Amino acid sequence: MNQLRRVLRLCRTLQYVPARALAYRVFSRGKRLYYMSPLYSLGGLAEDLVHEPRWIGVELIAGDPLAGAEIAKGTFSFAGLPIVLETPPRSWLPQQASALWTFHLHYHEWLADLRAAGQRAVAQQLVADWLLHFGSYHPTVWHPYPTSLRLVAWLTYGEWLLEGADEDFKHAFYESIVRQAVYLADNPERDLGGNHLLKNLKALIYAGLALERSEMYAPAMAELLHELQGQILPDGMHYELTPMYAAQVLRDLLEVRGVLRKTGGAPKLIDEAVRRLGTALGLFVHGDGKLGLFNDSAELDASYVAQLLRLSGAGDTPEVLADAGYARLERGGMLVMFDAGKVGPDENPGHGHADMLSFELSVGRERVVVNGGTYGYQHALRNVFRGTAAHSTVSLEGSDSAEVWGGFRVGRRPRRVEMNFMGGVASLPGGDMWVEGHHDGYANHRAVHRRKMILAGDGSRVRGEDEMTLGRGGRVRAKAHFHLHPDVQVRLLSDTHAELETAAGVRLSFTVGGGRLDVKDSRYAPQFGKMVPTRQLIIHGKLRDEAYRMDWQIARI
Repeated sequence: MNQLRRVLRLCRTLQYVPARALAYRVFSRGKRLYYMSPLYSLGGLAEDLVHEPRWIGVELIAGDPLAGAEIAKGTFSFAGLPIVLETPPRSWLPQQASALWTFHLHYHEWLADLRAAGQRAVAQQLVADWLLHFGSYHPTVWHPYPTSLRLVAWLTYGEWLLEGADEDFKHAFYESIVRQAVYLADNPERDLGGNHLLKNLKALIYAGLALERSEMYAPAMAELLHELQGQILPDGMHYELTPMYAAQVLRDLLEVRGVLRKTGGAPKLIDEAVRRLGTALGLFVHGDGKLGLFNDSAELDASYVAQLLRLSGAGDTPEVLADAGYARLERGGMLVMFDAGKVGPDENPGHGHADMLSFELSVGRERVVVNGGTYGYQHALRNVFRGTAAHSTVSLEGSDSAEVWGGFRVGRRPRRVEMNFMGGVASLPGGDMWVEGHHDGYANHRAVHRRKMILAGDGSRVRGEDEMTLGRGGRVRAKAHFHLHPDVQVRLLSDTHAELETAAGVRLSFTVGGGRLDVKDSRYAPQFGKMVPTRQLIIHGKLRDEAYRMDWQIARI
């Protein structure tokens, strides 16, 4: 029976994947046999291809000198986990590290940190050792994603890296750039698409310009422009619907634009995509300057986010992203971010969470109600953090509103996730703002969840209405989750009333109707690899027959 369930879940997942993506993945995996064979390693390069490239990279955001100093001592820290590897590393594939951590090690983005710390000799030692071990194909190290980031890092910091180096090292470095670029041109991640494919195309644009190979540059540039028309939604948001990856794509486009301006000029479509994406990203910035945790996101550093927005030329912060399904309600220092978007693009929902109709709330610079975050990709808690109960929304019968599994898979999912009113956000007399959304992610329970949120014009309170409707009679248990930021203290005064207090002393009253209020433990992961204990308020309710409603209010005291 378990085997049958797994097969059915796989079928529910694969029905959304385009046949061309499946075929491309099978073909790509088949090619690994060739790359791992002696035939590939015997293939030589024409001598005229191996030469010093044009150093076309641009450093828009400088590295961290403190991180560079630690690397010089042999400590590498990625995804919240520092590992002592020595310099050069005892192993470039440390057993104690996750796949994501290992990818980071092979991005070579740490060259920015070593440059900021003035550690050129260490950088040369590390790259020389890497070339010794991975100058030829390796299935992990030469995966198209880390290869893309590594090429960009090399073409950005290569001139600095090679100053004073001997000719043998320089020749090996130049040859590896060509080999990796040719490999990447043959293996872009078209099976996956999304931000991964944009990373591939960015690297090929860099390499094509640096190596003066138009046959590499022109197709990559044309494909990038084509992808932007589909991946950047009409409202400006990236179609994977995760703020952190939208920030990554924005940085990629800023750097591509910088390189193109340096070498001749950037197409208008890239300028427009940068401005629109920067404007959309502004919706997710809390009072503390960091990002909201919707889907696979981390808060990111406030100064980093501000720098991205400034470089993008972002316009005024929007109140609604109608295509992405996000709304921002802000009055009198109280801010609500509301998610009425789908899991993600059907063909690539790997960074999506079962977080439909979740919200986050901050007062001034302090977060009050949050979503759980992500924590890690290769971790036992991966799908716990992706699950509905890890978000500030409603779960039914302990199940998820989307069937998240396998780390990056989604089977059953909502077909309709919508904001109900034109423009998403509407104003009421007195300056109140409201937004309403609904989703059918609980179709397996024949239930629909509707949530309405009203923010007072003076920012003194936010009211919520959660309504569950059943398509048939019966009883279903519902829980409305309100995860609190770790700095927020909570006191349960009764089964309908609680008080909250922030670190700065802001006091809030939490009252409910139509359910029983409780306090439970929770977890909060503001960054990858960082998890801290916190608390959550839960409204317990039971759906009987056709409909059930839970009302709640968070108000300043």
